[in-house]
Amino acid sequence: MQPEVARFTRVCSYDRAGLGWSDLGPRPRTLRQVTWELHTLLEKAGVRPPYVFVGQSYGGILARLYAFTYPLEVGGMALVESGHERGVAVLRNGQMVRLVETANGSPIPEVKTSNPLRESDITGNIRSQIEAAARQMAPHATEPPYDKLPTDAQRMRVWSLSQVKHWATNDNPFEGEELAALLALQDKKRHPFGDMPLIVLSRGLREHEDQATEEEHNKNQSALVALSSVGKQVIARRSGHEILITEPELVVAAIRDVATKKGSAK
Repeated sequence: MQPEVARFTRVCSYDRAGLGWSDLGPRPRTLRQVTWELHTLLEKAGVRPPYVFVGQSYGGILARLYAFTYPLEVGGMALVESGHERGVAVLRNGQMVRLVETANGSPIPEVKTSNPLRESDITGNIRSQIEAAARQMAPHATEPPYDKLPTDAQRMRVWSLSQVKHWATNDNPFEGEELAALLALQDKKRHPFGDMPLIVLSRGLREHEDQATEEEHNKNQSALVALSSVGKQVIARRSGHEILITEPELVVAAIRDVATKKGSAK
């Protein structure tokens, strides 16, 4: 997908702290922390706004938070099977509960600019558990639809998922608070992103047996379209969650559309 997008605009991608080739970052891994790190990366790399953000799954939540945090830098957005604040659930006392509903008003820590966690800091039983998880998950790294990736990309994925740091990145006890805060921002206005070019790509294939879960997913995807007064939705009829892999041409077309219409940073 990226070489195709590079035909008409500059493409920048990165590994969040702890993923791929990136070192672990400061703890806790709040959404606020991750957003600030991306902003700092773009600034230090000399990549100037306005940006078109392409956020897939969890990345869609981060893209929206970035747009609220640095509104003058984002000129457009393509959300690809984006996560939604109401769609993140966790297992509590034997029951699945929406993470956003666990918010109790606790303060969210400020961004940390130093003292990152090092892999050597992960020791004892915790490291043993992480290593066991890595051994269990790495062999499944290229199961469908990831078997459609280029050979080199498949090797990279297997290596990445075998790393201890990969499984030590999801340390955010404040996620419920942050999701609630982001949801509140989006609910303040009918179109909180104004007339920013926005395309929401959603899967067309069912991924859950439970009908209620499917209906909630579809409802959440539709809600994302309303973030912009010119937002539109594209259904990837032949895809599940990984539209980037199964129908990359739709993502390329969406990026081209948004990049053509993107606003200017002021």
